[in-house]
Amino acid sequence: MLAIYSHPGSASMMPPPKMESLVSMRSSFLLTVSTIVLLAAAPMAVAQTDGGAIRIGDRVDGSTGTLGRDYQLELREGQGVEIVMRSSDIDSFLSIYGQDDASEVLASDDDGLGEGLHSRLRFYPRQSGVFTIRAESIDDSDGEFQLSVSPWQPERVRSTNIRKGSSASGRLNARSSQTDSGNRFQQYRLMLAQGERVDISARSDDLDTVLAIGHDSPAFTPLAENDDYSGEGLNSRIVFTAPEAGAYAVRVSSFGNSAEGRFELDVAEPKPMAPARPVPLGEPVTGELTDKTDPGFGGVTADRYSLSATAGQPHEISLNSDDFDAYLGVYDANGLELATDDDSGGSLNASLIFTPERDGEYIIEARAFGSSTGKYNLLVEAVEPPPAPTALPMDTEVEGELTDDDARTSASGRYDGYIFSGTEGQRLQITLTSADFDAMLEVGSAEGTFKALATDDDGMGNSLDSRLIFEVPESGEYIVRATSYGGEGRGAYEIRMIDRGPAPQPGSLLAGSTVRGSLSEYDNTAGGGMMGAPYYDDYRFSAKKDEKLRFILVAPKFDAVVMVGTGEGDNFNVSKQDDDGLSDTHSRLNWTSPRDGDYVVRVTSFGSNSTGDYSLIVEPQS
Repeated sequence: MLAIYSHPGSASMMPPPKMESLVSMRSSFLLTVSTIVLLAAAPMAVAQTDGGAIRIGDRVDGSTGTLGRDYQLELREGQGVEIVMRSSDIDSFLSIYGQDDASEVLASDDDGLGEGLHSRLRFYPRQSGVFTIRAESIDDSDGEFQLSVSPWQPERVRSTNIRKGSSASGRLNARSSQTDSGNRFQQYRLMLAQGERVDISARSDDLDTVLAIGHDSPAFTPLAENDDYSGEGLNSRIVFTAPEAGAYAVRVSSFGNSAEGRFELDVAEPKPMAPARPVPLGEPVTGELTDKTDPGFGGVTADRYSLSATAGQPHEISLNSDDFDAYLGVYDANGLELATDDDSGGSLNASLIFTPERDGEYIIEARAFGSSTGKYNLLVEAVEPPPAPTALPMDTEVEGELTDDDARTSASGRYDGYIFSGTEGQRLQITLTSADFDAMLEVGSAEGTFKALATDDDGMGNSLDSRLIFEVPESGEYIVRATSYGGEGRGAYEIRMIDRGPAPQPGSLLAGSTVRGSLSEYDNTAGGGMMGAPYYDDYRFSAKKDEKLRFILVAPKFDAVVMVGTGEGDNFNVSKQDDDGLSDTHSRLNWTSPRDGDYVVRVTSFGSNSTGDYSLIVEPQS
């Protein structure tokens, strides 16, 4: 006898409820059963146990595939973790990514465990959030692995106080502090005011010195580093401007883990920077970086130019060079960094749009990415302020076109701006589709200078179209930028925003039951991973220890994936999953309950934008 249990209801703005009564679904279910019987003869696929949420204390088995596997880990600020990946099949490699930028690698490790080709990554978050762990092989090969996450806190390093205008003698030896990779170092504590500049050098006849300065916190993260300063042999030097007031850690180490020897550390007042030259608007400026060019606010060789600007007036700044990888920085008079760019000008050239929030003098630094020298051309032009953003209506497809006359993000980048009012906690989905360019979406507050709170490039899945899921952080007005990846795309597009309504809650079921439902764009979405951010439905069930269940998922319109685990929503921790165990696109998962308790089965798809009806059968294994 099949028992049907309710799936959560929906708000009035959402599609009709997904569950049907047993009577109304009899004919559909008979068809579904027939389909399953026919498909059962298809070859079995090996069930995978890869990806999903993971928690501190968990240990999971998986296989890398060729793309690696992603796990989502929620951490509080200062909640350090040690992540270990072991494999006898592959040379393992671990990375951890920020929650808002899948391309931002916060930390990585290859063979850090010190036991063959196993990896160990230690991570100390400076803000709370959900982070992505990627477990893969160094050469994209496929292999089995074991992944564990344990609590970890960095040991406090003993620091010697030093102040500007003083020197210290030190020595690296077997008693020195060591990094996780075994590199010896001595650490000094330096107090600086916001915008204060300091010239730090480390000299030695015994060592190839390496200097680093960063925040004095439990987990040292360098803000600036130098190995061999130009013209000073194997000695190191950093000219540093403090981004904020506080204590900074200065570390002296060597190029080579086991080197020993004496060094001299000097912390001096930098010589005054050369006055910034006024930059003419609309006229190219030719310059050259040499070994004698002084460091700028960024601490590296740079030519400095002053720009007198009015609040709200955009300026396009371009730096081109055939001799080096061009890099631009814009600062206020106190050295506070306001904008930077590396390669937005095409090739290795730099370009950015700078819009000041207040009237005043600003500093532009023309430099190389690194310590290269050579000739360059700088051009600063006042450009038209962007037009007022267009209102973006709800649940309406809006047609637009990116052209050369649109608002600028850089020398070549263009965007169209849209505005909407959002309510705190509101769940929105914005899609941008185009047959002419690689679509990209950005959302930010309408107040002040635009800063993206969320971005998406290819979130629609198997295409270059964008789908951005955005939960409004606080009530107010927000700007949506419709643009292209890389900025150079032009052509027609369609943009659409929907209110996804309140988050659906998990349904419930029992062994021996069948559920007929549908994935839609109003459902929750899973976070990232090799499957993108697919829609999903969760169902709760209870099981006894060693109880053996079979989950069969048939979905005519999408590549079905079924998962079993614990937790719900973003806290779902997958213990086992299957993609194509029943056929090419349908799933069958055999699962044994490890203990008495409550569990969750997740219905989802292999792909970010798949929707459609499905049937889920839960039955005892015969």
